[in-house]
Amino acid sequence: MPRPARLLPLLLLVLAALGPQGCSRAHEREGSKAAVQGSALPTAAAPALDVPALLGRTIDEVHQRLGPPRALPDGFQDPVTPGPGDSTLVFRQQGLTMVVRYDAPSRRVLDLLVLGPDEDVLMRQTGLLAGNPAYLLLPVFAVNRSTRLLGLRVVPLG
Repeated sequence: MPRPARLLPLLLLVLAALGPQGCSRAHEREGSKAAVQGSALPTAAAPALDVPALLGRTIDEVHQRLGPPRALPDGFQDPVTPGPGDSTLVFRQQGLTMVVRYDAPSRRVLDLLVLGPDEDVLMRQTGLLAGNPAYLLLPVFAVNRSTRLLGLRVVPLG
């Protein structure tokens, strides 16, 4: 089964649970100003790391843009089980940690997981937009604590 097809059941389950929004807003208290205002607010500041520019690249191109890979953070556990031939590298830049999963034989990046506890901050720092047709944004929660946000997974579409 091709790799995107392996992720399809997971993606459909998450989409069904989240509805059309894509961001869970799990980190916000009910009635908070940010929760009431809705999703991403426009900002004048450029993102610290342009994640959309990394989509569709090979792991070698990502390595070239982000520098040398780093070790996985202590205790990190990705809820998505890697498939055969999948590899993972971690990059840190501008205070952001990104886990990049790629197909080792083709070197093609399969998805990116930007780590952080606040969706809005992550989206602002990475230039990600909910509803962008080029990628799917999925909140990722800790395996052992389903209310603790690990970060945002970015899955390229197409």
